[in-house]
Amino acid sequence: MATWPTTLPAPRGNGYAIDPEEQVIRTQMEFGSARVRRQTFARVDSIKSNWLFTDAQMAIFRAWFESSTGAAGGASWFDITLPTGDGGARLAQARFSTAPSMAQNGRRFWQVTATLEVR
Repeated sequence: MATWPTTLPAPRGNGYAIDPEEQVIRTQMEFGSARVRRQTFARVDSIKSNWLFTDAQMAIFRAWFESSTGAAGGASWFDITLPTGDGGARLAQARFSTAPSMAQNGRRFWQVTATLEVR
């Protein structure tokens, strides 16, 4: 499995958000309360992440993202240390569920945003 490059920073706290996937199915009944049942016990979170890269880090990120031994264009799972809301940061398996958006932030920095699927 691929690993997040050690030369790249962790996601920034500003705008970082965890959205747990729905784990139950809710069926509205004609009368009375809804029927609710658990669909899965697997925990999958969507994490909105953003990074601030220098030009050199941006080159490393783009090469790693496209590499077949890296994120494979967003198709492959990779190991990354993330704050996941259960006591600090932990090593998690993630993959990109949206293509990264890359915008220049000033003259020397790049703002990269993406949503990660974390299991």
